[in-house]
Amino acid sequence: MSTAEQIVERDRRRAILAALIVAPAYMLPLRGLREQIGLVGYAVSTDRLETDCAWLAEQGLIDYAHQVATLADRGADVVLGHAQVPGVKRPEPGQARG
Repeated sequence: MSTAEQIVERDRRRAILAALIVAPAYMLPLRGLREQIGLVGYAVSTDRLETDCAWLAEQGLIDYAHQVATLADRGADVVLGHAQVPGVKRPEPGQARG
């Protein structure tokens, strides 16, 4: 994977977490999550999104079951900039909340 692809992958994963932190009950079905990250420029296939969700779940950042993603406490810490996980872009200084 090229450096550019790695940068896009890390930012896309951050976009998933960011979509979940503002979602009602911190959860979205896959279709809604796909729509939300599409609004910030990530038009991805369902397969790509499922792969990202599975990876985020393996890292303990989300719970992912039955095509529904739910933000975990650790995922909230990462998207808010309180913790770091290799493979997920850190938020820009103006993006971090909390």
